[in-house]
Amino acid sequence: MKKHAIIPIFIPHRGCPNDCVFCNQRKITARTTAPTVDEVKNTIDTWLTTLGEVPTVEIAFYGGSFTGLELEEQSSYLAIAKEYKDRGLIDKIHLSTRPDYIDRDILDNLKAYSVDTIELGVQSFDDEVLRKSNRGHTSASVYEAVSLIKEYGFEFGIQLMIGLPGDSLETCIYSAKE
Repeated sequence: MKKHAIIPIFIPHRGCPNDCVFCNQRKITARTTAPTVDEVKNTIDTWLTTLGEVPTVEIAFYGGSFTGLELEEQSSYLAIAKEYKDRGLIDKIHLSTRPDYIDRDILDNLKAYSVDTIELGVQSFDDEVLRKSNRGHTSASVYEAVSLIKEYGFEFGIQLMIGLPGDSLETCIYSAKE
């Protein structure tokens, strides 16, 4: 199997409107502030000098809801990633966000910056589990987001979590099948 390298850029809890029961990005990343433009560039440059030869390299924005950031902040991060992509130093741009933070304006902006992959923090397709986990969105918003993402031609993935408040074997299986 060919290696795939991901250069992670953590934006701890940025863009998130809720405090989900399972998440503490500040502890996970040991950061309380968003990285500056210079920190992002330094992170990318450091990774690029240590990766060696890999067939695919992508920059991935994790740890928050990227499309929940103010448009100006999204654009400042994406402009950096796009510059590396345009120079042929990376192959893909990837970000993680919430399903209820996807709409046509957001997707138009992501297209303009050559984003390839959108990863949705779905967690569950059961509305009661989502409510008890303090997600702040419903399964309907997931279906709407996935439909739009497909329409725009982005690659996408979804994150699911089992064992959330209110989860059962049945709700976990249902979510996995969806």
